[in-house]
Amino acid sequence: MIDVSRGRLRRTVVLTAALAATLGATACSVDDDGKQAAVPSGKKIKIGFVNGNRIQFHMCLEKALQARAAQKGVEVVTANSAADPTRELANIDDMIVKKVDVIVVQTVHVDALRGGVSRANRAGIPIFLTGVTGGIDQSKILGAVVADVNQVGNSLGAWLAKDTGGRPAEVAVIGGAPGGAAELMTAAFKKSAGTKAKVVFEQPAFWQRAKAQDVAENLLQARPRVKYVFAHNEDMAFGAEAAFRAARRTDIKILSNGGTPEGVQAIKAGRFAVTVSNTPKDIGEMAVENVVGLLRKEPSAKKIDNVPQLVVTKANADKAPPYCAV
Repeated sequence: MIDVSRGRLRRTVVLTAALAATLGATACSVDDDGKQAAVPSGKKIKIGFVNGNRIQFHMCLEKALQARAAQKGVEVVTANSAADPTRELANIDDMIVKKVDVIVVQTVHVDALRGGVSRANRAGIPIFLTGVTGGIDQSKILGAVVADVNQVGNSLGAWLAKDTGGRPAEVAVIGGAPGGAAELMTAAFKKSAGTKAKVVFEQPAFWQRAKAQDVAENLLQARPRVKYVFAHNEDMAFGAEAAFRAARRTDIKILSNGGTPEGVQAIKAGRFAVTVSNTPKDIGEMAVENVVGLLRKEPSAKKIDNVPQLVVTKANADKAPPYCAV
């Protein structure tokens, strides 16, 4: 899932990437033609991981990254930006001072990320991204693991179009935060939901359960005929569900994104209608595999790797992949 942090326009941005052409040589050597030289197989790689927040998604991502790194004999140094773009830049600066071999970033804000990429480039340290696509010069980064929020929105919109059977339906969106991944997801959802599904209410809850419950209560007052609600993550979906349950509105179908154990159980119990699984466990593991492969110039390494996604309903909920590393 794609999931990020919030407040003061703090938002996660999902980024695609290609091979880095970094300059200088502090942590990694550079060939005469300007291309990054391969890290020798005998040299232990040190990853500096700058995480975006401390909510469930981010901590599962970090746990998976650390576990896979340990399997591969890779050292990991971590820092947490606590949803603060200024702290993200400071954390990247700190990783440069520590002379890590590569900086992996789960960003909180695209503007901070642009600045962080520039700083890493000047220091000659490759930078690798975990997240969603938009606004970074792809020639400046080593690579990325991409959780495609457009695909999430398209998949849920297509599910809705099928579920309505072409009949008119009022739909609400409880978004993450203004801008970035949330807007991309909503736009894709609207585009694929069909002409009969009308989004009549749209308000952010900044990825938080309590705020989503308040938003859902407002929704019921403003649009009592709503039949479908798309909440951008499962934590917000649970907040919305609590509001609907208190109002005895069991007729509203909830669509969400994440694939957490709690979310999958809610699908099985009929509390949610559908969710999309794109787990931080996969993101963390894939990030390490590709970072190591790209640094060592292994043929199997992918500069851009897409996180597997599964549309989860009651029919296939038992097949949902693990969300967090054991």
